Amino acid sequence: MTKCILIFRNIEKCADLIKIFGERSIFLSSAILIKPNDEKIKSEQKQILLNLKSNLFKIENIEDNRILNQKLDRQIRQKGIRYWLMPFGFLAGLSFSNMTNLTTFSFLNLNPFGESLMGGLLGLGSGYIGSFFAAGSINLNRSKEIRPLLNANKDGKWLIFLENQNGYELPWNLIKESEPLDIIFLEG
Repeated sequence: MTKCILIFRNIEKCADLIKIFGERSIFLSSAILIKPNDEKIKSEQKQILLNLKSNLFKIENIEDNRILNQKLDRQIRQKGIRYWLMPFGFLAGLSFSNMTNLTTFSFLNLNPFGESLMGGLLGLGSGYIGSFFAAGSINLNRSKEIRPLLNANKDGKWLIFLENQNGYELPWNLIKESEPLDIIFLEG
């Protein structure tokens, strides 16, 4: 799949491209219009933006975009990993407590079932902590690709993220005719 981000100076060219994509039923897996900060948007641009809301494209801020916000991406990955590691940690702690018959929490006057349950809860907690380290250890190394996009967005530029569907090519002629300032291709 091809993933690219188009950079535009104004929303009018974005709106024209979005309109053409809608008319020609272009097959896209993902299409997101990323607007600059609300302070940089003028009143006439807000009206165009309101007209675009009924279209195929999603409209997002850069902070809400998982592809361009590495912190948000890490949080989403951590949440997904947490749902796997916590139950396995609980089962591992429960199993370890049952296999070893340790009385680690004897000061709490727990019976063997309570000891096993405490071991499971400690395993659950370690799975939760492990999810932070596991999510943080994945390095997509996109900072070189993303930095110019973040700077362009801060300068008031409009970004369009496009991802084609399998078996379909992006309409490069239409994209070039829309005269974007730059096209940045993303890996993976």
